[in-house]
Amino acid sequence: MSETVRSVERAIDILTSFTMENPTLTVPDISQKTGLTKSTVFRLLASLEAKGMVEKNPYTHEYRLGIQLLSLGNVVQSSLELIDVAKPIMKGLSEKTQETVNINIVHGTNRVCVDRIDGNQALRKVSEVGKLLPLHVGASGKLLLAFSDPEVITHVLKEQKELMEESALNRLKLELFDIREKGYAASFNERLEGTASISAPIRDYTGAVIAGITISGPLVRFTEVKVEHFISEILDASGKISREMGFIKEKLKNKLL
Repeated sequence: MSETVRSVERAIDILTSFTMENPTLTVPDISQKTGLTKSTVFRLLASLEAKGMVEKNPYTHEYRLGIQLLSLGNVVQSSLELIDVAKPIMKGLSEKTQETVNINIVHGTNRVCVDRIDGNQALRKVSEVGKLLPLHVGASGKLLLAFSDPEVITHVLKEQKELMEESALNRLKLELFDIREKGYAASFNERLEGTASISAPIRDYTGAVIAGITISGPLVRFTEVKVEHFISEILDASGKISREMGFIKEKLKNKLL
């Protein structure tokens, strides 16, 4: 095991030492709970404090969990709320299209599937829940990238500048603009050979895109007629979930004016 991985595991051990019964702990307390030396605990606490994961009381020298963890907790809570709201609509969409439907969110400069309803056909595309995938490839990723904050888009494009030919990078930029204009993304035979996907944005009450809902399956079933039908169905489903999340379309129009 590398020293980096070991340090991460030790940091996690420290964070999980804090409980409802013991919300504040000293370095000796943490050392006793984790079995780590006091010097190791002190070093790791300094790193965690710098990232806002823990806070130190300068008078008592006790530590408590930091405000940054509250922010992360809000992200988790938001995802759980989204899944609760989206689940019945996802099931309905999967039944109508007979294809796999999944929900993806941005995680750093990647995307991750947080929930999935499998299609009822023997041959189907399955996205692994919890697996990190790139933002610049496939309908699910490009949809989220197109509606991401400018700094995320800039970072991803900068990374790809070293890996893609200039013509391909320019096509990606134009595609992201096109996705924002159309309000959905489609990919055929792109991230995985022989597969296709169509994705639409899910917005919260502020109008921000917080996730994407995607229909995916084998390329052979995504005929021109079916694609038009899928686009209509997924825009309807994304609109329903967005409204359940508090989104009001008129507010977004006013915000853009």
